[in-house]
Amino acid sequence: MFTRKLFPVLVLVIAAPAVADTRALVFGNEFYAGADRVAGAAGAMAAAEALGEAGFEVISGQDLETGAMRAGLAELIEAEEPERLVILLAGHFATSPQATWFLGTEADRPSFATVDGVGLQLSAVLGVAAGTPGGAVVLLATGSEGEADLPLGTGLRAGIGAFDIPQGVTVIRGETREVVAFARDALTTPDENVPELLTDWPDLTAEGFLSRLLPFLPTELLPDPETAEDRTARAEAEERALWDEVRQADTLDAYERYLARYPEGRFANTARTAIDRLVASPEEIEAALGLGASQRREIQRQLNLLGFNTRGVDGIFGPGTRGAITGWQERRGLPATGFLSEGQLSLLAEDARRRQAEIDREEEERRLERERNDRAFWRDTGSGSDEAGLRTYLERYPQGLFADVARERLAEYDAARDRRAWGRARDDDTAAAYRRYLEDHPEGAYADRARARLEELTRAERAERDRRAWEDAQRRDTVDAYRAYLDAHPQGAFVSQARERLDQLAGARDRRAWDEARAQDTARAYRQYLDAFPDGAFAAAARERLAELTRDDDAQARAAEEALNLSPFTRQLIEMELRAQGFDPGRIDGRFDADTRAAIRSYQSARGLPVTGYVTQQMLSGLIAGVLPFSFN
Repeated sequence: MFTRKLFPVLVLVIAAPAVADTRALVFGNEFYAGADRVAGAAGAMAAAEALGEAGFEVISGQDLETGAMRAGLAELIEAEEPERLVILLAGHFATSPQATWFLGTEADRPSFATVDGVGLQLSAVLGVAAGTPGGAVVLLATGSEGEADLPLGTGLRAGIGAFDIPQGVTVIRGETREVVAFARDALTTPDENVPELLTDWPDLTAEGFLSRLLPFLPTELLPDPETAEDRTARAEAEERALWDEVRQADTLDAYERYLARYPEGRFANTARTAIDRLVASPEEIEAALGLGASQRREIQRQLNLLGFNTRGVDGIFGPGTRGAITGWQERRGLPATGFLSEGQLSLLAEDARRRQAEIDREEEERRLERERNDRAFWRDTGSGSDEAGLRTYLERYPQGLFADVARERLAEYDAARDRRAWGRARDDDTAAAYRRYLEDHPEGAYADRARARLEELTRAERAERDRRAWEDAQRRDTVDAYRAYLDAHPQGAFVSQARERLDQLAGARDRRAWDEARAQDTARAYRQYLDAFPDGAFAAAARERLAELTRDDDAQARAAEEALNLSPFTRQLIEMELRAQGFDPGRIDGRFDADTRAAIRSYQSARGLPVTGYVTQQMLSGLIAGVLPFSFN
């Protein structure tokens, strides 16, 4: 009997040599990272042992992650198809409307989007069983209802859903302990068909191929009686199997267990040497390995690949790396020391190699799936037969298999649109047409020619607008018209003519304003002239005449104010009222200084009174008549 155990601790089965015509695959997953324990699932190993005793070549494993289960299924597929095949799956199942999965122990709240990475599809298992029609039994064992909780994400529910059973395959389902016991006690019974075997197991459900004519385990498939040579070979195989298990565990207990059974065995001396090595501290054991920086970096890379974060790949074994080593040792069922031994280095490298192979296969599967989807979408969008389909394809697959083809064809569409747009612009031959072309095709094949022609037309338009503005200014022939022209066209072709004519018109206005001031011959008229033409041709004469007129007026106004005989108190009242009405007289002190005279003039101007800067009886009456209780007459 040959057994291949995928779990680190190998269960030895003492039995007759296996017959290549009978094979079994047994997985018992009892403990999960993200779910309750499936009580009794580990009992599947007892069923594996019983099947091995009956001559089956058994591949078995306990508490397996998905990668190990796939490896076991792959080993079964690679072997020749047997006449009898038993597949036993005990543990958590998850189902969707499309499929059912047997979950690996790393499953932690999987969803429909992630479950393929943490489980075996039941359809794949049944597909393997279909290779042995009439001789394949698939047993599906789940925990009792309400016994184990399986948290699941979106799109999944716990349990086994509907599935198609291939022709010639028998499927038996039930509670874990019942199914395991049936596999252990019934399926190893010779010369009975499956319906007969199920008679004593009313709680199990059987579907598919259920023939009463064909015994499941005929006598001729049972192993022949052992010869002395067979017993010797089997004993050596058992010792080798135990030694392989011990080397894999690499612990004191394992080596001592081997020596207790084989004190004079073929590997006894090696086991004692290993015990001596393990007696040393973990730190000393690792130090004796003499790991160099490159070896340490490789170990860190392997740990990270297996999902244990070392917080850097720098060849320095700090807290992050020690924690990662401890985590890996715990997962492997090894002493969690945080330090490595020679045997553990080999195990770690092998784990990393298997994980890398899984990643490579998964990546290749994803690549092939992407390519299938890419090709299908290319077909669905018309295989590049129209522009809309090409753009839709590139939005979905900008780096797709047909992306270059799609871009080349779109470039042809763009070039055709560019040519049509250029033709329309040339036909219109206007600045607006060329601007529209450049807005739609800023990098078009004709963009430079469009810009050059637009510049020509723009210069012509500017010149035409300049000419029309100048003609309008000439037609109006006013100062405002020429100033408006200069403001709108400071670089225009007629700027010098406009300034010359503006100077001419300004001189004529100066003359008319002076004539009006002379005709009125009043201080106010001369002030208005000087306000309008402070640098006019007659400004000096206007100032001279204004001085003559104001000398007499000032004398009269001063005399009139003195005649009012204003007291200091009254003067203060006048200053205060001026300030109250918004005319700042400066300091309120009853003294009429320059600030006060300026405020008086502003008040007189605002009220339409003669502007003298001196207080008059009229101003006094209007300013403080309501303030004082007496008059000044």
